[in-house]
Amino acid sequence: MKRSVDSLLKLNLRRFRVPQQNLAKYSALDIVKQALELLFEFSPSEKNYREAMRTIRVYAEDDEEMLTTLQSSFRLIANAVYNAYAGQRRVEAIQPQTLFLQGVPIDTGELQRSFRFVGVRPPEVSPPSVHKVIFLDEGFEAYKDILGGKKISTEKVDRGREEHWAGIILQNFDRDGKNLLRVGLNHVEPPGLLSNLAGSGEARLRKLLRNCNVELQIIDRIADVNQVFGN
Repeated sequence: MKRSVDSLLKLNLRRFRVPQQNLAKYSALDIVKQALELLFEFSPSEKNYREAMRTIRVYAEDDEEMLTTLQSSFRLIANAVYNAYAGQRRVEAIQPQTLFLQGVPIDTGELQRSFRFVGVRPPEVSPPSVHKVIFLDEGFEAYKDILGGKKISTEKVDRGREEHWAGIILQNFDRDGKNLLRVGLNHVEPPGLLSNLAGSGEARLRKLLRNCNVELQIIDRIADVNQVFGN
C-alpha cells in the first residue's frame, strides 16, 4: 500500500477541477482519499464501491490514462485496507497463542502513516489476545531484495521460500495452544485442476508441514474487495 501512496504523491497533479468551484483543484491522492471514504463509510458495499468508482471517473475528466492510474491505485489500497481489517477480525475471533504472518516485521509508525494518509484508521498488526507474532519472511534474503526495489524473478523468490517458512513454523509451533497462519491461498491450496493433472495436487507448504506431523486446516478465505463489490 505504501508504494501505491508514494506513486500518487509522485504524480503531484493538481489539475482536477472541483465541481462548481472553478478555482479549486484536487491532487491524485485527494481523489483516491475521497473514493476510499465513500467505500468504507459505515461498511463496504456494492453501492459504495460503484459510487467510489464514479467519483474517480468524474475527476479524471475523460483522461483515460489518468483514469487507469487512479483506479489501479484505488483498487490496491482498498483491498489492502479490507484485508487488514478482515484479517484482524478473524484473529480476534480465534485468539491464537501464535500468529504466523506472510511478510516481514512492519514499522508500526510507517503503517499508521500510510493508512492515515489515505484517510483510514490503521488496524492493529497484533491484537492484544495474541501471545506471539511470527513473520515468515524474516531472514529470507530474496524477499528483502524485492522490498528494496531490486528486480528479481518470481522463480528466484519462490525458490526455497516455503522451505524457509516451514522451518520457522516448526521452530515456533505451539503444540499445546492455537496456531493461526495467514498467507496467500496459493501457498496452502493447489491452484486448480491443471496442477492435479500434472501430479502436483498438494500445495508445497502443506506437504512440507505434513511430513513433520503438522496438519493445516483452511478456516477462512478473505476475498479481494474488488471482486466482492466490483463485479
